[in-house]
Amino acid sequence: MILSFILLLKYGIKINDFEFYGVKLEQLYIKLDKKIIARAKQIRLPNFKKESKQKSSDERLLNLSKSVDFIDTIFQEISLENVQIGDDFKLKILFLDDIFFVDSPYLNVDIKFQNEQQDGIDLFSVRNLSFKDFNVSISGEGSADFDKNDYKFEGNFTSHELCGKLNFALKDTFLTYKAYDVEAGSIKNFIDELDRRIELNGEVKNWIYGYIVADDYELKEINGKADLAKNNFYLNDLNATANTKNLLVKFEKGLPAVNVGEANITLKNSKLKFDLISPIYKGKKLDGSSVVINNIFDEKSANLELLIKTKSIYDEAINEILKAYKIIVPVRQLSGKMDASLKILIKLDEKSLENFDEKSVIANGEFKLSDAVLEIAGSKFNTKNALVKLINTTNLSIDATGFGLEFFKANAKADINLQKSTGEIKGVIESFDLKEKNDEILTFKNEPFSAFLDFSKAGETLLKIEPFGLDMSFGSESKIATKNSKFFIENSPVLKQNGVRGFDELSIKSKDFTDLEIFAKEANFDLPFLDKNGSKYENDDLKILVSKAGVKIDSASKKLSLDIKEKAINVKTKDLNLLVLDDNKTSEQITPLELLAKNGDIILRDLNKTLPFASFSAEKKGKSTSLNGLAQQGRVGYFNDEKSINLDATDISGEFINDLFGIKSFEGGKFRLKMLGENSKNFKAEVRFFDTFLKDYIFYQRLLSFLNSVPSLLSFKTPDFNDKGFTVKNGKILLTRNGDMIEFLAIEMIGTSADIGGRGTIDLKSKKINIDLELKLLKDASSIIDKIPLVNQIILGKDRSLSTVIAIRGTTEKPEYSTQILQDALLSPLKIIRNVIQAPFLIFE
Repeated sequence: MILSFILLLKYGIKINDFEFYGVKLEQLYIKLDKKIIARAKQIRLPNFKKESKQKSSDERLLNLSKSVDFIDTIFQEISLENVQIGDDFKLKILFLDDIFFVDSPYLNVDIKFQNEQQDGIDLFSVRNLSFKDFNVSISGEGSADFDKNDYKFEGNFTSHELCGKLNFALKDTFLTYKAYDVEAGSIKNFIDELDRRIELNGEVKNWIYGYIVADDYELKEINGKADLAKNNFYLNDLNATANTKNLLVKFEKGLPAVNVGEANITLKNSKLKFDLISPIYKGKKLDGSSVVINNIFDEKSANLELLIKTKSIYDEAINEILKAYKIIVPVRQLSGKMDASLKILIKLDEKSLENFDEKSVIANGEFKLSDAVLEIAGSKFNTKNALVKLINTTNLSIDATGFGLEFFKANAKADINLQKSTGEIKGVIESFDLKEKNDEILTFKNEPFSAFLDFSKAGETLLKIEPFGLDMSFGSESKIATKNSKFFIENSPVLKQNGVRGFDELSIKSKDFTDLEIFAKEANFDLPFLDKNGSKYENDDLKILVSKAGVKIDSASKKLSLDIKEKAINVKTKDLNLLVLDDNKTSEQITPLELLAKNGDIILRDLNKTLPFASFSAEKKGKSTSLNGLAQQGRVGYFNDEKSINLDATDISGEFINDLFGIKSFEGGKFRLKMLGENSKNFKAEVRFFDTFLKDYIFYQRLLSFLNSVPSLLSFKTPDFNDKGFTVKNGKILLTRNGDMIEFLAIEMIGTSADIGGRGTIDLKSKKINIDLELKLLKDASSIIDKIPLVNQIILGKDRSLSTVIAIRGTTEKPEYSTQILQDALLSPLKIIRNVIQAPFLIFE
């Protein structure tokens, strides 16, 4: 039977057309020459066995490689134009004259073997070998040791947009390969094909091509291995180096692209790394930055590592990269130098990508700043040097020197919890100098501190600084608040200089800490003012505005306002009395001070005198003081400096005179007062008065009692001596003061029926009195002269007027009165009157 079949083949079998149970043969010719010759125009076979999994082109190549030696051994020629198996699979095979050609839906092979072997190895030329399911075509030279199933190839390949050189070796089922000098304008289609082949993580695929796109790709080398029988490509052992130019790299799909001049790409240990050369993001250089995909072939554990380096300032452009991954770092650099390194590790599994959190995105960074202005949680700070570390996304560490605002600097370390938006700060405040020009509002140095930072509220940052009790807030408007009155006053020259001694609560508001708005609740101060009830004006709520123009202070009670400028200080008061202390001292007022007072008195504490005014204005400039005031009646002018004092009062009342000198001597009338001298304890003065009443206890009531006690003097009780006092039509007093000694050079009081003249001294220190008064009964009272007995105490003048001299001795608290003896009286009255008329000075003239 077998022999018959061989003889049949020897002569050849030819079938023009045959069909049976799905088998169709057309122009089939089989003949046995030296080897079998098989030709057919068409062979159709049913699919007797369906494969559960369709074989890929590489698997079919493996099977084919195992059959080549068998085909060469058995067949002399194979020419099968069309072989169809089942409905889909079509195959064309040609083996003739060392040409081996196969074309199938998955594989195309066009190989020409050399006629002779070299050392038992067949050499062949691959004119084309196409893996159609992977769109790869190769050509080149190869060798085959069929006995050992050992194949080698060197040549070129193309695949989608890629073209380059390729070497591979196949030993049994184990393949090693190397592609090099590969160029491409794009890798989009190749990556799509690769994804279909090995099922890349979707986000990994986007990062390889999508988030990173280049104009030009150069694959220097890629090498790897595969077990074709097991379909194991050993992807973790895949190595590659490449270079790309003119890249657009997106650090996150929603962000603008980074423009990159060039990138070096490496693949090793499942890590695909893009080293970016000359990357620029929103105008900022990111030299040294890179993109790394770890575990690139593991869909579940693949992760992305962004390394961003820059020496550009850390501003919103860098922060928005973090924000894209829901990392909020409340720091922005406005100016200065920066050396930053930021690493963001992003898990690329589907669950992590759905919602970025501290587990799916981990960021660490180190930022070195110098001579910088930072915005932290919306507030600006300066720093000489600072090291800022972002730790595991959720914590921020700051170690800074020369850190603070325009008015304070500190060396501090801060630990900030970004999840809670709070932080703790410890350090030393080197200097705190909140001021406007020369007005130092709060100043201290080298104080250790601790602080609590809270920026959990949108648009507002809170900073509580201990042990100073300062609560600071920053936002659209910044604020400093404190209840630590003692610390604040001790370190506030401007408050101390303006007499502020304490407060219940103080707040400072500002938008830029140049213009300040200060509120002091229940401020306690030491100012030279008294309320109208006589109590010290020392408590009020104060509003203080500080600007380049100066300082304005207004009290809530409207009683006090100050306008302090560089060249002048203006003070306005209402319903307050001015207390003048130690009037004998003249301090220097560097900045001119002007005071305008309504319904305020001037109280001279050292003289124990009060000057009532409806209003007055005062100015202190250098060592000089001047005053112009309107009393309830009349006008008062005053001036003094370190060398002189001058007081000029016109049309003032007797009550004002009483207040001025601390006496109760006069009622009503009009007075004119002039005082000149060196100071309030060394001066000369003249007082003129009209239509007033003398009612002083010492100079009138005691005098009246004395007259009543001496029968011979009762005649001097004329109508001018009445219940209101001694009626004075006009008069004048000339006096001097030298230290504690007041000397009355002349006293003249002209009445309607009697005159009083006098002279003497009062020692203010010992309170001793030495005054002589002359009482003179005028001519219109001569009708009673004949009835008066002439005694030692009474002198009859040539004009038939009566005079007597009364001596006042003792003290101001206990004066003693007596009449002069006749011998003295002969001269005394005339001398006293003459002293008044011929006084040594009349300063009104």
